[in-house]
Amino acid sequence: MTVDVAGVLIGRDHPAAVLRAQIDRAADSHGGLVLITGEAGIGKTTLITAAAEDARRRLGALVLGGSCWDSDSAPGYWPWVQVVRGLRRGATAQEWAAAEAAAGSTLSVLLGEAANQEAAGGFPLYDAVTTALVAVSQRRPVVVVLDDLHWADTASLKLLEFAAQHTWFERLLLVGTYRDVEVESPGHPLRPLMMPLLARATTITLTGLDRDEVGALIARTVGHEPTLELVDEVHRRTGGNPFFIEQTARLWHSSGSVSTVPPGVREAVRRRLSLLPPPVVELLTAAAVLGRQFHRQLLAATAPAPVAEVDRLLDQAVTARLVTALGAGRFAFAHDLVRETLYDALDETEVRRRHAAVVRAVERAPAASFPDRILPPELAGHAYLAGDELPPARVVDHLVAAARDAGSRLASEEAIGHRRRALERARALDPYHRVVNALELGRDLDHAGEVDQARQVFDEAIAVVRELDDPELLTRVALTVRWVAGRDDLLAEAHGKLIGGPLPASVDATAHELTTRVAALARDGDDDEKLAFSLWARHDAIWGLGTAAERVALTEELMAVARRIADSGMEYFAASFRWVALLELGDPGYLDQYQAFVALAEREGRPRASFASLVDSTIINTLRGRFGEAEALLDQAVTSFGDSHVHFMRMALHLRWALLLMQGRFDQLDELYPAMRESGHIAADLAAGIAAVHKGDIGTAARLLKEVQADRSVAPLRLRLQAQVAAAVRDPQLIAQARAALSRYAGQWLVSIWGCDVSGPVDLWLGLLDAAEERWDDATARLTAAYRSADRLQARPWSVEARSHLARVRIASGATDDGTALLAEVEREATSLGMRHLSGAPGGNEFRRDGAVWVLTFAGRSVHVPDAKGLRDLHYLLSQPGTEIPAVQLLDPQGGAVVVAARRMGGDPVLDEEAKTQYKRRLTQLDEEIDRAVQLGDDRRAAAAERERAALLAELRAAAGLAGRARRLGDEAERARKTVTARIRDTLRKLDQSHPALASHLRATVSTGITCCYQPTEPVPWRL
Repeated sequence: MTVDVAGVLIGRDHPAAVLRAQIDRAADSHGGLVLITGEAGIGKTTLITAAAEDARRRLGALVLGGSCWDSDSAPGYWPWVQVVRGLRRGATAQEWAAAEAAAGSTLSVLLGEAANQEAAGGFPLYDAVTTALVAVSQRRPVVVVLDDLHWADTASLKLLEFAAQHTWFERLLLVGTYRDVEVESPGHPLRPLMMPLLARATTITLTGLDRDEVGALIARTVGHEPTLELVDEVHRRTGGNPFFIEQTARLWHSSGSVSTVPPGVREAVRRRLSLLPPPVVELLTAAAVLGRQFHRQLLAATAPAPVAEVDRLLDQAVTARLVTALGAGRFAFAHDLVRETLYDALDETEVRRRHAAVVRAVERAPAASFPDRILPPELAGHAYLAGDELPPARVVDHLVAAARDAGSRLASEEAIGHRRRALERARALDPYHRVVNALELGRDLDHAGEVDQARQVFDEAIAVVRELDDPELLTRVALTVRWVAGRDDLLAEAHGKLIGGPLPASVDATAHELTTRVAALARDGDDDEKLAFSLWARHDAIWGLGTAAERVALTEELMAVARRIADSGMEYFAASFRWVALLELGDPGYLDQYQAFVALAEREGRPRASFASLVDSTIINTLRGRFGEAEALLDQAVTSFGDSHVHFMRMALHLRWALLLMQGRFDQLDELYPAMRESGHIAADLAAGIAAVHKGDIGTAARLLKEVQADRSVAPLRLRLQAQVAAAVRDPQLIAQARAALSRYAGQWLVSIWGCDVSGPVDLWLGLLDAAEERWDDATARLTAAYRSADRLQARPWSVEARSHLARVRIASGATDDGTALLAEVEREATSLGMRHLSGAPGGNEFRRDGAVWVLTFAGRSVHVPDAKGLRDLHYLLSQPGTEIPAVQLLDPQGGAVVVAARRMGGDPVLDEEAKTQYKRRLTQLDEEIDRAVQLGDDRRAAAAERERAALLAELRAAAGLAGRARRLGDEAERARKTVTARIRDTLRKLDQSHPALASHLRATVSTGITCCYQPTEPVPWRL
């Protein structure tokens, strides 16, 4: 200690005053960050210890502390684990409850417990821990001390930076200590992370004591005044380092010689330790292996020694000021250099032996034996450092367990570190373990976006397996790299060795055969680990339309395997995929399976399970029309986990899109597409195309449909868009193609992106195709089946959607009263759900076609009427108010442009010589394009060119009279005038009965003749 008898710091008046002022500012809601720096032993810990005690005494502050651990195997966020443990011990019940309420279950994550956890590594954890500390600071000042930041892990420093940035106006002060000589040197790995902290912090740099202060410290240490010569010598040798001074003074006091003062603290500590009884030194050496802080019971199990004996020896260490009692059976070294000295005194063999002893002690005793449960990452660190003192297989098992633990906390960097060490140790085992661990590491690297590193690890696995005669393991490698990295190059080789005979026609079929065979082999061999892999491989290989029934069986078996091998993560993931498969089949039992999944995820309680539960609950609530609950759940998922991984961000963006689309919030959808494309979302263009259909932009939807080549994970979503576009444009060829693609799945549901997208019952889209071809009976049957399926699944929005189309079909087919009544019912339910696009209250004037029915709104009244050509004419005129539109253009909006291009309305030919030349040139180009497409095997391109060629020929025939003579414009114009005038008048007569106000308005504003025009006296806004 560097305080005098009166409790005043020696030689630290100014630093102590600065720190005290910062604590007082924090107590007045002006929190911040203070960094105390200096070399080892300079008095950093002493300064903050005194300041913390002062804050407790004067302000009633809650002081929390955590120390970093100098070990590559230290678990992530270790100093913050200690802070949260201190918070739980030191806070009142009300304060702890406030912290838990503010942070959710993130505090349980850090404590290694599995209850109600809703936070992950990265931003969610930073935010939750900061929020918890702020919640307590609202009741009394809080001082958080993080010691030895030069040994901190990257994540802990990032959390500190985040907390410092967000607590400037809170009653919370963050204090950290670090060795500036080490951290601020170029090339130190933590230097880039410390620099932003230094820029934000109030920095207190401690230097050596001056001559008078050295004398005062020696006097305080030994109890009497030293000579001037002694002070000069100690000051020269120690550079004023308080820790060195204290150790030197004690040695001088016991031996009478200052010449024994070592040049460094390690020698001083060794000499000091030599004065203690050997059993105390031995016990402290065992404690040094555990870390700077340790629990007496774990120490007793490791030593090994009776707990009573451990307590007696620890009392002596406390008296010697080498160890500090923290309470509740926990202790800490007074300075970590003491622990380092003890640890470094061990040779490599002894280090390995002692770490192995820790692992064995933990393995022998149940977890409840240790009040501060040792976490899987801590245990894995001891196992790794044990080296060859433990069987490699056990070391690998502990490292894999630590990787899974980190994965369950969504701490991907930590998980990868454990996986790397597991592979390193697995190389000493048989090739099977080496390959399996390489595959797991490669998967985690790829998932974290480290694609190049993943490829290298996969290449290692491939090289090893090719040296073996193990077809089953080769198949495992082939299936893994295909699924994770998209590589199909090993499938044929694996098929030849495992199955033999001719290869199937496609790589998908090859993968299917391989997964079937490896599953059978795993069952025959009674190997649950291999069986689990093969079942997942089969599930992933067959995912797609028409496989839901098999996936239901696969996931049920996976859940049983997971229970046998006690893999709770596998069980809840299998449960999640099982409800998805049941939904795809249209089985109402999906809801029971979903509830079972939620229960499993809650029981697991880890962040990954919490995220999965939030995602699935968002999907289910959207599906059931509980949009408010769905949005709240999605917001919670994004706040807690959305930025922790790109895959989660893509998932969240799609869930947001589906939620907005289902509510008809089309104006907000456009904001999502840039983010979806930037994230690499595979269905971004499909999503944009579907929204375009709903907004009436069929051209954009059709273009996107042609451009997108969807893989199987989004194939159902593309089928939906294909059906919607085909029904909108009423193209017989497109309708036939869409119907052929969908018909085999009648009675099922379209589900994409592993369940994140539910695109409704297949019968709904088949019904729309039937309605587009005016097959009213078929459409009625299909749409009825669709809404009944939706009702069975409690999917109210999809029931409303199907019944809305059914109502329009009834109106279009002549059952107007029946259809109108159903439409009114649908609109009421849509309003109650918040499906604004179907609620019947769009606002303003509307003249819009919806499938086979027109929605007409004017003067506060809305009607739905069957499609008619007169309505199409009026829609065209309303879209261009004040514009004279030739009747021939209304008669043929597509080909009319050619007619309008003629020079005069009268007896001139419909096509002049220039127009004929252009037609001929374009037809020649199309012939050449068709030939090239056929040669390249591009059927889609050839078909598109054929359709354009047929359209041009039809226009030429329409422009020709008898015997090929040119048709005259005068004849064409007169025919168009009569036809258009007649069908507009007929439409207005019908509107007299259904919507008299609209009919009256249109009669007063629409003129017909050779040209037609909509010319209201005042502008009238229309939704068209």
